[in-house]
Amino acid sequence: MKRNFSQSLLSFDTTKTGRALNNVEKHRRRAQTKKEKKKQPGLQADGSEVVDSSTNADDSSSVSSEETGSTMSLSTGLTRPPMNHVASFSALTELAGIEQKAENRRRRSSNADCYQPSNREIPVVIVTSEIAPYSKTGGLGIVAGSYAYEFARIGHRTMAIAPKYKQYDDLTCVGETEVVVNGKKEMVKYWHRFVSCDFDDRGCDHIFVDHPAIEREGGLYNDEGGKEWGDNLFRFTLLSLAAMEAPLILKLNGSTYGDKVLFLANDWQAGLVPLYMNYKYRCNNCYMEARVLYIIHNMGYQGEYPDVNACHFFGISDKATKDISMRNCINLTKGALICADRVITVSPNYAKEIQTPGGGCRLQDFVVAKAQALRLGGILNGIDDCWNSEDDLNITQQYSIHDFEMAKRINKEALQSQLNLEVNPNLVVIGFVGRLTYQKGVDVLASIVPWLMHDTGNGVTGHAQLVMMGQGDAATGNILRRLEKDHGGRVCGYVGFDPKIEHRIMAGCDLFIMPSRYEPCGLPQMCCQQYGALPIVTATGGLVDSVKDVSLGTDVATGFLIPTLTPDFMKETVYKAANLFLNQPEDFRRMQRTAMETDFSWPHAMDEYERHIDWTLSDACVAR
Repeated sequence: MKRNFSQSLLSFDTTKTGRALNNVEKHRRRAQTKKEKKKQPGLQADGSEVVDSSTNADDSSSVSSEETGSTMSLSTGLTRPPMNHVASFSALTELAGIEQKAENRRRRSSNADCYQPSNREIPVVIVTSEIAPYSKTGGLGIVAGSYAYEFARIGHRTMAIAPKYKQYDDLTCVGETEVVVNGKKEMVKYWHRFVSCDFDDRGCDHIFVDHPAIEREGGLYNDEGGKEWGDNLFRFTLLSLAAMEAPLILKLNGSTYGDKVLFLANDWQAGLVPLYMNYKYRCNNCYMEARVLYIIHNMGYQGEYPDVNACHFFGISDKATKDISMRNCINLTKGALICADRVITVSPNYAKEIQTPGGGCRLQDFVVAKAQALRLGGILNGIDDCWNSEDDLNITQQYSIHDFEMAKRINKEALQSQLNLEVNPNLVVIGFVGRLTYQKGVDVLASIVPWLMHDTGNGVTGHAQLVMMGQGDAATGNILRRLEKDHGGRVCGYVGFDPKIEHRIMAGCDLFIMPSRYEPCGLPQMCCQQYGALPIVTATGGLVDSVKDVSLGTDVATGFLIPTLTPDFMKETVYKAANLFLNQPEDFRRMQRTAMETDFSWPHAMDEYERHIDWTLSDACVAR
């Protein structure tokens, strides 16, 4: 049996690590707008936003009836059907099953540009702090779940490793090992479940790392009050070490994965994987043919901890400590950028942005160095096959590109009726679904609502409705409630999240707005296009890669770009989009058809991943 190289770790007292800093996110704000004086809403360690507990339990803009389970809008006094709150807010809450994926991809097979990889026999090991459907706070968990399915579907032997936060069903204990953190040996157990990805034998080995520090009440990263767990550095060090041992020691279906594998380390929580690859394993002649891709889902959150004796805590050399140190902190993302064999971001445009001071959050020089070494790439995430208007059982009327006009009208009227809006198909309905935080630009959107609702005789303003659904910052939630109260029958401001309503918003709205200040990839702007709801988005990150602006012509455009996130530019863009719907319906329908034809499915993204994997395996490994 191969030696457990983790057992050479030295000790350190975890009480000195402190909690992760949010200075990186504050720096991003200063770089984007120096005049902004607003306070940053609470943020979790993964980059998702702290949700006020009151908004999880109840929509305060409505009065609940215990007898009927219905809700009453304070603005209209009318009863509307209940919407179900969920604690985990994400754009994808229920993923498509095997049959639905196969059928949806069969329809789009003529558009597929299938890359033939050279290294399909190389096992893929996904390391992530969350993975759908077991654990997720947002995009990371969703995308990691897609990785697990897609790499297995292509033909790679695939392992996905995540913490065992809860008692999940149908797990089998398949092994245990000792790793050394905090100066003592820590026993971790591995729990396994094989999940099929097709009707053959292919599938993913889901491995869950079990340790007393991992499973607890509260959130994945924070306690119920939104404060980060004080031992997160310890917890994710355990995850990284356990993940690197798993391919070597776990016999699954009769054999180990071995040491010729491709690691996908996701975000800062797995940022130690590239570091340990260089300074623990390769220097001991292990994993010499393995490679590590480091995936950046959000550069604003880097795993930064102050006053850590890195040599002592991680059991690494002085040279390794320099790779991971930044001022008086250790920075897990810095170490990963330096040590990874290749760095991938979740959209091509975001790969460019993180090479700048505004997007790189003090690490731009290390990103530039990776780009100059031809070891940086950007791949737009795919969306799950559940976002498909032809099969969606959550909406009133299913439809395709061939019959969407009448079906969208039916869905629109059903949405208006359910949300107590004036039922009028001739009004333009604009939707928003997202976290109520500074990043999402909800404050700017709220500032233009009075203008949008006021009829000045121009044939556009005063002829719109707005549906806003989200949870997050309590003060922003109150803004949504006030907008609904001030514009009864015209605005729905729902503080909470119901996944079924999200699907109905996509099907019933004419436009979908995402005024994000930054957005590494984004998913809703792609989902809405599948339903013929044209996106209005800020020209940033993955939004640029996934939305073709109307300035390109209505025969190729799929949406509208806000050049800079200011109230004036937003008004200009919203006016342009609403006017097209209200006064140029043929041009609007032409754009709808183009948007619905756009293929954002995962097979296209996986082609790009396979290209980067082939390049990475053909290149020499990073040597530190």
